[in-house]
Amino acid sequence: MWQFRVVTWVVLYLLGLLVQTALLPQIFPIGYVPDLVLPLTVIIALYETPRRGLLAGLIGGLMQDVWAGRLWGLNALTFALLGFAIAHLESRIVRDNVFVPGLLAGLAQLLVLPFQWVILRMVGLALPWSQFMKPLPVWLLFTMLVTPAIGGILGFRPRHEVDRPYSRYVR
Repeated sequence: MWQFRVVTWVVLYLLGLLVQTALLPQIFPIGYVPDLVLPLTVIIALYETPRRGLLAGLIGGLMQDVWAGRLWGLNALTFALLGFAIAHLESRIVRDNVFVPGLLAGLAQLLVLPFQWVILRMVGLALPWSQFMKPLPVWLLFTMLVTPAIGGILGFRPRHEVDRPYSRYVR
């Protein structure tokens, strides 16, 4: 049941942000440091209801916005919509612990980056498309490989599998 608690999400996002800002810049060159909040949002939303997926994305995105200290709400909006969409789709997709989370995270990365670029253009930050999309292949591969690993390490399981052992005692 620990995976369904909001406090667990906050701790996971904090650890993800620490790794993202302290460890990953040592491995990846400047401008190519991948995002760890996106894979965490995908993994959490994959095992939650749409409302709680939206909440998880909102918490993760807001924490990343506060951590970065710029454009509050950009990641919060993006990840909240992402969490809602993935949690909404989870009942319609096949359960696979490796392929599905990796594929969903890759597709999420493909959708999140252009969406954020459009929002930034609307706000008035004119970044060239080529410069904004340059690190996308690195981020795609990283996200597709890390998301199933995070799910495997944390041992996340769907709510119906977690609640099933206790259902025989409830009668």
